[in-house]
Amino acid sequence: MFDGIRYDYEGANVLVTGGSNGIGHAIACAYHSAGASVTITGRKASADVYETDLSGFAYRQLDITDKADIRALGSQLTALDILINNAGGHQYVQESEWHPDGFDAAFDVNLSGMFHLCDACLPALKASVFAGGASIVGISSSSAFAGYPPAPGYSAAKAAMVQLVQSYAVQWGPLGIRANAIAPGFIVTNLTRLYLDNSQAMIDGTALGRLGTPEDIAAAVLFVTSPAASWITGQTLSVDGGFTVKK
Repeated sequence: MFDGIRYDYEGANVLVTGGSNGIGHAIACAYHSAGASVTITGRKASADVYETDLSGFAYRQLDITDKADIRALGSQLTALDILINNAGGHQYVQESEWHPDGFDAAFDVNLSGMFHLCDACLPALKASVFAGGASIVGISSSSAFAGYPPAPGYSAAKAAMVQLVQSYAVQWGPLGIRANAIAPGFIVTNLTRLYLDNSQAMIDGTALGRLGTPEDIAAAVLFVTSPAASWITGQTLSVDGGFTVKK
């Protein structure tokens, strides 16, 4: 999937939340191409409801804010080596995330859901014998490192995710489980295309002079969960074309 780079995930079991489109779908496709058995989650009842071709994956319906749903999914897993916490997004309840309900919803979707899913998946992750150790990955955001007025709840939750993976790294390291996060910059997806495609200001804000693709994020995710990164844990890797370092 990536020019000049090959990964071997044959025999690995991977779970990607929110894997039906965008960044999550690119991550799921990358693992599948590398030989992994991939399960994705989505909010719809079945995989055939989506326009995206999901035939290469096992599909589980999941409301990431529903603790009973999360526990049920965790109990159904017979094997898990890699957990990608990708489900999330801006939450607009009533006025915006500046409204208390919108702010709370942003934390439920972008942070609490990750915590409860990691907890539910812990028994399966502990049993992993994957080379380099089992991994959990949180998909954070460049907005975790800068003020982002359109989505204060989302940004704060993504910043908290940076700390959460540090705590997981220390707490679960002795169990052979690594924890890292990826912080994407401006990524063009079906959801963001309308306001990103023609945004020269956002392009100019990157050091590399282009917006990112879902595949850019997938490449970083496969690296941090690979045996090549077996001594990397508790870290957040910014994959943003240099957005967070350009002044």
